[in-house]
Amino acid sequence: MTLKRYSKTEPKIFAWFVVPYTVLINLLLFGYCVLDSPGYFFLRLGISLLYFMLVYAVFGMAAVLVKRRFPGDHELFRRIGTFIPLFSVMNLLTVQGLYLLYEKLQPAGCPVRREMEWWVTAYGCLASAILTFINEAALGWEKWKNSMTETNRLQSAYQKSRLMSLKRQLHPHFLFNCFNTLSSLIQESEQDAGKFLDELTKVYRYLLKGEEEQLVSLQEELKFIDSYLYLVKTRFGTALRVIIDVGAEESKKKIAPMSLLIVLENIIYRNVFSKTQPLQIDIRTEQSLIIANTLQPKPVTGDGFDQEEALDDLVSKYRLLGRPEVEIHESLTRRSVIIPLIELNELPL
Repeated sequence: MTLKRYSKTEPKIFAWFVVPYTVLINLLLFGYCVLDSPGYFFLRLGISLLYFMLVYAVFGMAAVLVKRRFPGDHELFRRIGTFIPLFSVMNLLTVQGLYLLYEKLQPAGCPVRREMEWWVTAYGCLASAILTFINEAALGWEKWKNSMTETNRLQSAYQKSRLMSLKRQLHPHFLFNCFNTLSSLIQESEQDAGKFLDELTKVYRYLLKGEEEQLVSLQEELKFIDSYLYLVKTRFGTALRVIIDVGAEESKKKIAPMSLLIVLENIIYRNVFSKTQPLQIDIRTEQSLIIANTLQPKPVTGDGFDQEEALDDLVSKYRLLGRPEVEIHESLTRRSVIIPLIELNELPL
């Protein structure tokens, strides 16, 4: 069984601290006569070190329990306010236990000095307080380093997100299909061709705008998706079925721009569908935004763009924003992507 540590550096701090602490506490217990014989000195030092190693394990478990009770950075003073009286009582018991141990063993040489027990206790409490502040500083340093590492990782993911979004905007496969469809519409109906071109313009206008904003309203995103789905449905017809059921209140909440586009592209480009085997997509809200679809996976994606990577990119983007995780649930026949909706009052001032 591995003992839980207050911080990663806690054992190193104790290792540097325990020897000088034990030497001084033996001087308080026995006086300078403990130095008369090297043999007696090292005997008492060894006994005390073993004793304090056991005590350290108990103190460490108590510290971990307090940290578990008050884990937040904003609860620092509550932790320290709990540590000081708790460790004071534990130090009193530790010193009395040490006196009883030496009185029981009665090692050769000078006896323990009972008249110094309050000085020894005060020294133990002072040492515990110093160790508490050192360990808190070490814990804060660890959190800062981890935070910087995570920030750098997420910043890298964000830059990758921007690059992938740009690649998605300029991706020729989508444009080729749109122009192909537009060419057919021009021959069939100039009115339909004009409508198609108008929706295509709306899509690319939103794509360019989306790079400038961290969050947009779900209502705004859905307007964009209406234009995108118009283009896609014009191409695929009844082979693609999309049902959108979003309440008015939920539509006012915020999401990362192009979140729906990433999920819908993933669904459309990674599934095979036809008029006889249509692809069903349901978009609804239940506190979060849920995009569910039937699974009819293609053997090979064939579009030259890794849609799963784009979905991973969306997950990373929400982590960077410090928001709840994007969840993905998949069975043999169905897949659901759950995107958290952000309330207006959650936005930073």
